[in-house]
Amino acid sequence: MYDARQIANWFVTRAERDGRRLSIMQLLKLVYIAHGWHLEMRRAPLIINKIEAWKYGPVIPDVYNAFRQQGIDATTPVPVQSLPMSANDQDLLEQIYNGYGRLSAMQLSDMTHEPNGPWDQATRRWGYFAPIPDDLIRPHYEMKRRQAANG
Repeated sequence: MYDARQIANWFVTRAERDGRRLSIMQLLKLVYIAHGWHLEMRRAPLIINKIEAWKYGPVIPDVYNAFRQQGIDATTPVPVQSLPMSANDQDLLEQIYNGYGRLSAMQLSDMTHEPNGPWDQATRRWGYFAPIPDDLIRPHYEMKRRQAANG
């Protein structure tokens, strides 16, 4: 498992290679989505950090707090203790970037607000700023996989 700031730094650096900047909201959603697909595919968490249900969707407070001083856009990676990243995990992040990285912050936010999705369940049960546990996230991404397979 990685610190979510390391994953966020990966996305910031990857977007930079394309001459792009990601907003902090995009960054938060991309890290969350990568975590969800990692849970579905590998049956293990990608990140060690807490995920909370904020008004505009899932937020990893550690990532938000690390990048918020940069303004609306994440302009540079932040200092974080990084672990060597496996080729499989880098490949997953590349797939997430290619599949979701061009979506706007609001499109990503809307995706994470799906009815009966993890954010919706957490906010209905416990309100805003409640944790979104992996046992809500993984079944959601398993369902997304089944839906994609059934066309």
